[in-house]
Amino acid sequence: MCKSKTVMIILLGFFLASISNAAEVIYVDVNGPNDPGTGTFDDPFSKIKYAIDAAVDGDIIEIRPGIYTADPNNYNIDPSGKSITIRSTAPCNPDIIANTIIDPNGAGRGFYFHSGEDANCIITGLTIRNGYTDLHGANIYCFDSNPLIDSCIITNGYAENSGGGLHCHFSDPKISNCTITGNRAGFYGGGVSCFYSNPELVGCIINSNNVPLEGGGLDLVLSSVTFLNCIITDNTATSSGGVNCYSPSEVTLVNCTLTRNRATDTGGALFCRDGTSVTIRNSILWANEAASDQQVAVDAISSVSISYSDIENSWSEGTGNIDADPCFASFDPNDDPNMWDFHLQSAYGRWTSASSVESDSNTSLCIDAGDPNSDWSDEAWPNGKRINMGAYGGTNQASMNGNPADFNIDRSVNFADFVEFSDKWSAEQSCIYDLLTDGMVDFADLRIFAENWLWQRE
Repeated sequence: MCKSKTVMIILLGFFLASISNAAEVIYVDVNGPNDPGTGTFDDPFSKIKYAIDAAVDGDIIEIRPGIYTADPNNYNIDPSGKSITIRSTAPCNPDIIANTIIDPNGAGRGFYFHSGEDANCIITGLTIRNGYTDLHGANIYCFDSNPLIDSCIITNGYAENSGGGLHCHFSDPKISNCTITGNRAGFYGGGVSCFYSNPELVGCIINSNNVPLEGGGLDLVLSSVTFLNCIITDNTATSSGGVNCYSPSEVTLVNCTLTRNRATDTGGALFCRDGTSVTIRNSILWANEAASDQQVAVDAISSVSISYSDIENSWSEGTGNIDADPCFASFDPNDDPNMWDFHLQSAYGRWTSASSVESDSNTSLCIDAGDPNSDWSDEAWPNGKRINMGAYGGTNQASMNGNPADFNIDRSVNFADFVEFSDKWSAEQSCIYDLLTDGMVDFADLRIFAENWLWQRE
């Protein structure tokens, strides 16, 4: 999932780079005609390190599809503190991402950030797999660095200590639209581990990671971490199958879905301990498993605040919480996790992988049930003017609800809606009154409004 806001930021960076005399695109192709090559379009470098050595701040390193492995110049990739972008040829194309592969094949890490890199150092549109370390962070390791890692697949790494997929140490990276899957660690944090770090994870999928001890998906120590629109699912550990919050940390989960994480001991989805403070809002915790505290475990000196969320087996405190089957589009705990779809069923329209809309016989109670003060404006119309719970709430993939001509959300289309509509007549803007979504409120929209006249919700 390549989020539009992140894409715009990256595209702006590319544009600014393109108008700078110092900036250029440096090309890498593992199947290039020459070794080492010169980095031009027709004579690309054959190794990634050669391109980094040649780059200066503002440059873009474009890596063509292929498997970059075996040679030390293609793993333990170190941007050396430079403000550069390292990307595939099409960072939002899933096929290109899946076929542009950094693969140390167990010989080392994929990326090693340790020179103070900041958000101007961007890694986007790559698959990083099969990393190994005897310490922390097998596929990606960040030490005192804050890069932007976007639209990457981070998979099948193994760290003997923690962070099979990624480890943050005194680092505050932004990780957006990444899939962190199938990673392992010897002790903690199968997918991600953090120590004295403050990362932000937006639109990420963290699934099918595992450890023998704590934090199958993530292990957080003395860290302040924010999760927004993330899916954390099918991770396993002895304790805290999904997220382990330890010694103390501050964790915020907004519009997240934590499902089918498993702990043999306690805290299927989440374990909060040793003075940790956790805030959960607009989220779904469902079908997680543990011997005790299947959804959330919390010790006596930690605190958990949950509001406007769907918590299986209920949560006794907080405002706006429900305990109801979220009616995911496709979910059977006993089926292949690759077939699960955590969009919410809706009779009024649900986003599908083909970017089309499909209607269901059920409408999830998680739709229009989030915090009424949360921003719903990115959700497709009709949306009840209230954010959905779950990972797609507040995004353009949120399930819809209601009639598009019911502008005042009173469950009918009548004269009050016509008054709102007429106030926007001839407006040249994209808004809920632009029913045809052509950027203009005019007779085409009036025809659609008329077709819905006197609609009433049953």
